[in-house]
Amino acid sequence: MKNNILIIAGVTVVALGVIVAVILASVLNSGDESSDISSDDYSHSIIIPQTSEPSDTSEDSAYSTDSTVISDPSNSTSDNSSDTNFGNEAQGIVATANSLIGVPFLENGSDPDGFDNSGFIYYVLRENGYITCPRQTEAQSRMGSRLDYDSIKEGDLVFFSNEDSDEANFGGIYVGDGKMIACLMPGTLVREVDITTDYYRTNFFGGVSLT
Repeated sequence: MKNNILIIAGVTVVALGVIVAVILASVLNSGDESSDISSDDYSHSIIIPQTSEPSDTSEDSAYSTDSTVISDPSNSTSDNSSDTNFGNEAQGIVATANSLIGVPFLENGSDPDGFDNSGFIYYVLRENGYITCPRQTEAQSRMGSRLDYDSIKEGDLVFFSNEDSDEANFGGIYVGDGKMIACLMPGTLVREVDITTDYYRTNFFGGVSLT
């Protein structure tokens, strides 16, 4: 009888030990899983802000703004670029002529120390790239397209003939508002001249368009 009691006690102890072992194993496994989950959650919480960081949006916005500026139609090449170039050439001719107002007449002169009539035109045109400009008035009057009085514009050349002459005898550079800049005769200076008077209208030989 005593032996039976000892056997039952031993079996009970073993059974309890097995139960305790199972419970401990279960607890340990549960702890490992929660640890893994915590670790995953932590790493996930870092990744999410990186993929939606505001600075990326700002950079995209700035790039978009720059692209709009670059593609602004006002910066595109115009189909009228040729007209613009011609306009710039005429402005250059007028500007050079204006800069020489006050230079005295000098026989055979063709530089800022002094000009004769054709020497003034010769210098202004060569300063603006017309290096083949002839030196004499008659040849200058045949340089470009011939214009009548009502067709001349800024930057064109204008020529006049003396009475009973069938060729150009003197000329100047038309600067608009009915005026030319010229160096006409000894004792005068390079100056603006009103060509709307009867004398100039009557003796108008022709205009020349270079542009």
